Amino acid sequence: MPFRAILVAALAVLGACNTHLVGRTDSPFTGQFGISVPVPPPSLKAAPVQYFDVQGNLDAEDPVADTQVFLYDRSSGRGFFVYADQYGEFEFSAVKLDLTDNCLEVWSEEPGPNGQASGHTFYVADIDADDKTVVTMELAEEC
Repeated sequence: MPFRAILVAALAVLGACNTHLVGRTDSPFTGQFGISVPVPPPSLKAAPVQYFDVQGNLDAEDPVADTQVFLYDRSSGRGFFVYADQYGEFEFSAVKLDLTDNCLEVWSEEPGPNGQASGHTFYVADIDADDKTVVTMELAEEC
């Protein structure tokens, strides 16, 4: 089940621990991540811990309503999940992320006993050379 998401900076509060392990993977989870900070601090290197909103779409021909999308930062141990709507749209709010130490694991699961689960994909977010932009990189292996 392909997936596309954009990480956008925001300040808000949301938290839900993720302790769920996927037992079955039907298709790989692929996607694109980008992080932008609309009003960045003077230096992201001086303030690398920021809050981000993650918005995206499952990018499926017929998205299944209430598909769960999971985001887990392996470095901090913080996990989040949200439900996609009938159009495949979803949004995480206020994901706390250290731009100098993170490993983002992302996957989705359709509801029901016959629901498909995607594979897990890994990303790292980092501070770009301009010190105001965040860049992300999809990893070929787990981090």
